[in-house]
Amino acid sequence: MGIPGFFSRMTAAGYADTTKEIGRRGGRRQAHAIIDGPAFAYHVLRIAENRANSHGLAGTWIGSAASYADCGLAAVQWLGELEDFGFVVDTIFFDGALPASKRATRIKRLTGLAVDVDLYRRRHEKLLLSRASDGELAEFRRTQKDLVPPFLVQAVQEALLSSRFKDVVYCCPGEADEFCVAAARKACMIHPDERVAIFTNDSDLAVFDSGKQTKIVLLNTYEICMDDTSEFTTATVFWPSRIAAKIGCPDLIELAFYLYQNPSDSVAKLVSWIEPGKLPRDRAFRKFSDLYQAAVDDKLVVLQRKQSERQLLLGLDARISELVDQVKTRTPLKNGSSDFDIFLPFLVDDSSKASAWRIGSFVRDVAYKILLDAGGCQNAVVEHKRAGNGISTRKATSVGDPKLQSELLRLSTFFTIGSSWELPCTAVERWRFAIIKLVVGDFMREEIWLPSPEELILALRGYECTYWTHVQLSAYFQSMYYSIRMLLQVMRYVDRTTGFDKNDRLPKAKKPFKLLLETLDGMPCMANFFRPNPGMEKVVSKAEWTARLDGCLQVVERLWKSQQSKADQKKPKKSKKIYDKETGAKKLKRMATVDEQEEDRLAGNPFAALARE
Repeated sequence: MGIPGFFSRMTAAGYADTTKEIGRRGGRRQAHAIIDGPAFAYHVLRIAENRANSHGLAGTWIGSAASYADCGLAAVQWLGELEDFGFVVDTIFFDGALPASKRATRIKRLTGLAVDVDLYRRRHEKLLLSRASDGELAEFRRTQKDLVPPFLVQAVQEALLSSRFKDVVYCCPGEADEFCVAAARKACMIHPDERVAIFTNDSDLAVFDSGKQTKIVLLNTYEICMDDTSEFTTATVFWPSRIAAKIGCPDLIELAFYLYQNPSDSVAKLVSWIEPGKLPRDRAFRKFSDLYQAAVDDKLVVLQRKQSERQLLLGLDARISELVDQVKTRTPLKNGSSDFDIFLPFLVDDSSKASAWRIGSFVRDVAYKILLDAGGCQNAVVEHKRAGNGISTRKATSVGDPKLQSELLRLSTFFTIGSSWELPCTAVERWRFAIIKLVVGDFMREEIWLPSPEELILALRGYECTYWTHVQLSAYFQSMYYSIRMLLQVMRYVDRTTGFDKNDRLPKAKKPFKLLLETLDGMPCMANFFRPNPGMEKVVSKAEWTARLDGCLQVVERLWKSQQSKADQKKPKKSKKIYDKETGAKKLKRMATVDEQEEDRLAGNPFAALARE
């Protein structure tokens, strides 16, 4: 996550090669390129957004102007151009888990994003009412850039795995930084007469010892230029080994420590503190230094030699991989805690409402149950998500064995029968419709007002949102999609490693587990699922889509009214007002549950009725 201001301060002090030509189209071979995957994903997002803006696609809609498909295309094209400029794309590393030491930093960053989205919403409302000044409009654009699509890194990784670069993409059993460094050192040994370039924006990678032939290329300064002869690329470049030699140190750890501890002092002043051959002896320095001792060379060898291990990790998004790692090692991220943490992606939703992650929680609870059972753990899983303009947690609900079996059966039935799978439309449209039905089913359980069929059609089309009511509905849609994706990845991982229920404790659950896994394996990738679909009504008319969606809403409404009627018949005492844990808003006591006969059929899961529609 880097040292704040490291690159800017070092550049100002003259320790960087700025706007340096690093390659020419069709020219000689330059270096082996090692790419920091998460930083690269953010870089191609800016490229895709610039293209969208240049085509006049950006407007007053909420969030990024670039789709996941745009970002994936930009990533593949950028790597192809990098080869044209003389670089060999050696490896691309994505995070598989972040160290526990960065837990507090992540919470702080999530809190900052929650504040940003709240400011963004207020500025956007002013913009729609034409009350925004030029300065407020500029601030709106700046805040808009900070709101990154929630599944960006996963979408770029998926795109690369479907391209000719698939063999050099890795998901690490840890943080990508250390593996980039280990790969750079390995490349220096294998190619002693050639240079190595790490492409990143993370200053941590300039602090590690990555080899004498390794330079750090800042992605956010990378540009393609043209002169009288041909195209060439420029970027700001750091040579860590050369800088270390210049200040009389074996590496940059001591200087980085002083920069971290003294953000207002000049680099020249901090360099004067360094005494060659002597290192600070205080505990703070030792702790800081330990962060930059990359010791994953053996893990990199295993990852590059064992394709089964590599494919297993590539089948997991970073957050899920991190949870799997906690379960495997039985090591929670928080010291002294017995709970496993998962940081859910930051959805751009309405900050005046409860988090959109309330939708799909029952699906995620099933996923956690499967993973914990496979790992033989009794620990709880705690989710971290936005609440208001801050962050809250939710401890996953424990799912009993009978409930697990019934949920697996219902989900496998839901995704194979009913109107979702009978429509004469594309596979992606069927999946979208099925996800919408799951979302609508959750509305009753979470006591959310039902939208209109026309609003649901907007979510089905995947169009950009210009109103916050539509943003919230879109966020619900994304939440359910990702919850199903989490379930798929957990099931696939368990099936490929231990096999489900290896102790035959739940023999009746094996069949629905296999059925559901086979069905979910056909789930569309992110780029396809979220791609705007203006031609959705070419085969199935708008009237038919509306009728189908209206049917789903009517089923839920009937169930809702039935619950209210039963609650009224019981004539309970005056209900006490309670406070919503997430927003602090007053909320009436929840409605009574269905009677025992219905409970066995629905098991608190309203989409069971929707599946038959």
